[in-house]
Amino acid sequence: MNNIFKNSIESISYKISRKIDMKCIGAVLTAFIITRVMICIVVLFSMIQLPVLSGEGLWRLDTQNLIQDGLTRWDSGWYIGIVQNGYSSKSVAFFPLYPILMRMLNRITGSSSISGLLIANLSFFLALFYLYAITKQDYDDNTAGRAVFYIAAAPSAFFFSTVYTESLFLLFVTAGFYYARKSKWGLACIAGALASATRITGVLVGVFILFEAFWQKGIRFLPKPWSVRNQIDLLRKDIGILPQTIKGIIASIFSVTGIVAYMAYLYREFGDPLAFLHVQGSWGRSVGFDWFLRILQDHSQKLDIFFTIVFIPIVIITFIKFRPSYGLFTLLSFMIPLVSGSILSMRRFVIVFVPCYILLALWGKKLWVDRLIIGISLPLQAYFVVLFSHWYFAG
Repeated sequence: MNNIFKNSIESISYKISRKIDMKCIGAVLTAFIITRVMICIVVLFSMIQLPVLSGEGLWRLDTQNLIQDGLTRWDSGWYIGIVQNGYSSKSVAFFPLYPILMRMLNRITGSSSISGLLIANLSFFLALFYLYAITKQDYDDNTAGRAVFYIAAAPSAFFFSTVYTESLFLLFVTAGFYYARKSKWGLACIAGALASATRITGVLVGVFILFEAFWQKGIRFLPKPWSVRNQIDLLRKDIGILPQTIKGIIASIFSVTGIVAYMAYLYREFGDPLAFLHVQGSWGRSVGFDWFLRILQDHSQKLDIFFTIVFIPIVIITFIKFRPSYGLFTLLSFMIPLVSGSILSMRRFVIVFVPCYILLALWGKKLWVDRLIIGISLPLQAYFVVLFSHWYFAG
């Protein structure tokens, strides 16, 4: 009897251990703990040792809690203001899902800042699991582990632990990728809708879903070798396959319901469904490429210029090397800031270019590349954390 009970326990334990990916858990915990502890230590000791900028508009949240205070800066004030006072004509640029979740959690914590920090860090933690999973689908555990660590160690990845939307957006992007790759179109649609209610670029999850549906059913867009005749033949074949992708097409269309709902709210409250775009003009963002001329005279954007230049080849290679769904998401995510009239904050925008970190993880198989990426990323992240917490612009 004891042997039967023992064998049953061992069988259950074996089945559970097979379902639980210990390598994934280990990689995520390592990346999350190392980088988040580093951020907290840097914020704490830098704020003890170095004076924080003061002046008009440079508020301090809680001088008794230096870590909470240091991670609540710049745009954090807009989100806290929305939670406490609702939307104004100037705050409509900030999408609603994050403030809604903050307000809900605020009933428990009693603090908008703490609510925002909890949501941000939990979202980032969960997003790392999705990133590991989508990387492992095409590669191996080691590559997946590097992708997770590289994105956590990225120079601006401290934003994943601030009162900003980066981590929540990353969660829905990676979830959308994962469920689309698994052909779970309903869940992919939900992830896309939540992403589009978090940031304007969330609509690109719908693009990912659409082209992933095409790719999975055999639609290939360009023949090899290319010729006019081959292109016509392939186009006819692709059109014939198109009805098989209907579930993905529907998921893609409904994945933009988040932004559509926000536009409906803006029309009702402000009479302008595109108010989130129009308010950007007062902040120097408008459709065009005139930013190129302005940055030649404005040296304050030199770090964003640097990150733009560094990511140009990475984005191009991602577009060429990976499946179209990954490539188009990355290319369009990169192009949107370029046509917005300003590349300000590009160093922050690139941390959600998920396929780029998968590409870096592939390159990181070479030890010297791995050491180079980590050796540059972590010190830069510590530097940007000091800037951010002391009211200097860091993205």
